[in-house]
Amino acid sequence: MRFIYACDLHGDKYKYKNLLEIAKNGKIKYLVLGGDLLPKECGDRINEQKIFIEQYLNNYFEELKKNNIKCICILGNDDLEILDKNFNEICKKHDNVFNIDQKKVSFGDITFIGLSKVLDHPFGCKDRVVIEEGLEMPFQLSNIIYVDKCRNMLSVDEWQDYRNDIEKMENVLEKLPKAKKGNKVIYVFHNPPFGLGLDVCRDKSQVGSKAITNCLEKSNAYMSLHGHIHESYRVTGIWKNELIGTICIQTGQTERHSKDIFYSIVDTDTNYNDLYLFKG
Repeated sequence: MRFIYACDLHGDKYKYKNLLEIAKNGKIKYLVLGGDLLPKECGDRINEQKIFIEQYLNNYFEELKKNNIKCICILGNDDLEILDKNFNEICKKHDNVFNIDQKKVSFGDITFIGLSKVLDHPFGCKDRVVIEEGLEMPFQLSNIIYVDKCRNMLSVDEWQDYRNDIEKMENVLEKLPKAKKGNKVIYVFHNPPFGLGLDVCRDKSQVGSKAITNCLEKSNAYMSLHGHIHESYRVTGIWKNELIGTICIQTGQTERHSKDIFYSIVDTDTNYNDLYLFKG
């Protein structure tokens, strides 16, 4: 199976169009999108993301179908959870599109399993956030914390108490669906694992999940695909690593409005050394 993997498009239509052309020109029939699909720089984020889902993505998914391309996708922490219903409805409208957030889909002996949740990262928008056993509250970049699907605001001190009632990453991972025995498992987790050089921010802080690392160590999965931290590859020079036989990929992304896009083309019949990161 050959597929294109990219993440963190943040509503950039140029990048979406570029991926479609790459798939068409390469005769690649699967596109995997690892979260943060919707516009981020918005005056009215709820309304603008809703319009993007119901208009642009609806048309884009139709264009993929015309070219016999299937799309396997999840949303990310910058894609508002309050719009999950709208996104699900558009995905279900197209039989070539599969939202795998906490679900699975199989193509032959390949099973994809997804998760959009991220850790209590230092960013102000706390949508899709979980905490982790033993993880103290990270330093916060914003004095204002947005919670309840970004409809309410808290101070950092208020967030310290609020976060104690949030579900743990360990529990979320435990509840994920299992693949059929014998299938190659590919996880699509927006949050990268901790400690593999795939989770490093501009200030060198690591925001990966130790629970995801532990999960992958025990999983015997073929591959895991991640996103979330655009600049990690440019900071560490690492976009792929291996964890007890599981190939872990975090392609990162150029910033919005850049004419470049980072992506990888994966062939599940090739080995670790035959995977390449492209900038196009």
